[in-house]
Amino acid sequence: MGPCRLFNSLTGRLPRGAGLFCRRLAGALILFLLTSASLARPETPHQQDLDQLRADVKQYLQAHYRIPQIKQARVTVGRLDSRLRLKACEAPLALSVNDEERSGGNLTVHTRCPGPTAWALYVPAEVAVYREVAVASRSLGRGHRISPSDMTMELRDTGQLRQGFVVDADSALGKELRRPLKAGEPIRLGLLTEPTVVERGDQVRLRAQTGNISVDTMGTALSSGRVGDQIRVRNDRSERIVRGRVTGPGSVEVIL
Repeated sequence: MGPCRLFNSLTGRLPRGAGLFCRRLAGALILFLLTSASLARPETPHQQDLDQLRADVKQYLQAHYRIPQIKQARVTVGRLDSRLRLKACEAPLALSVNDEERSGGNLTVHTRCPGPTAWALYVPAEVAVYREVAVASRSLGRGHRISPSDMTMELRDTGQLRQGFVVDADSALGKELRRPLKAGEPIRLGLLTEPTVVERGDQVRLRAQTGNISVDTMGTALSSGRVGDQIRVRNDRSERIVRGRVTGPGSVEVIL
């Protein structure tokens, strides 16, 4: 029951000017109720939650490095400036990182909000990627030819290693070292070279080929070489010195 109806029911009549007062009072009450209801409704967030953004980046990186070759990946997302103000993204964030080899280390994740509230930024992160890599099981000298007993596989943070670490021990077997290695030092492809298959003074088989015709004879290597190297060879029959390309152990193809 309104205040004016209550007063009228008690006195039987309204005083002069009470009608206008009652109408104004009713309008004020309606305005108050509408304003109260508006204040009670929670405001829609207008800014991007930076903690959630960092959580999304971490989840993305964990998925990016979840491959069989990686035994473990530890992701640390850098902090963002608390003064950063971004509009709340209504669409899922688009994330990308420039690390196709998945070697980890310090990197940045390109984080983009598509749609009408478009924005983009780079989020810093650090990923420690642990893989099994080949390391020297003992000290090895320059020119040493790698055998299975020279290597052991250990779990290492590859982000702290130089590129070219060996993850397949078989790929290093039979190769020679360009420089000495200490025990426990990772074996890198850049330190390996093909083995010498022809030594100076070796008897080698010389092959000369032109078209469909090939001629084989024996010769003496005047220098050492690896597969693909060009060396000087003396033809034992003609005593002529020729140049040839090493094609395998004890085998040289004459360059015509």
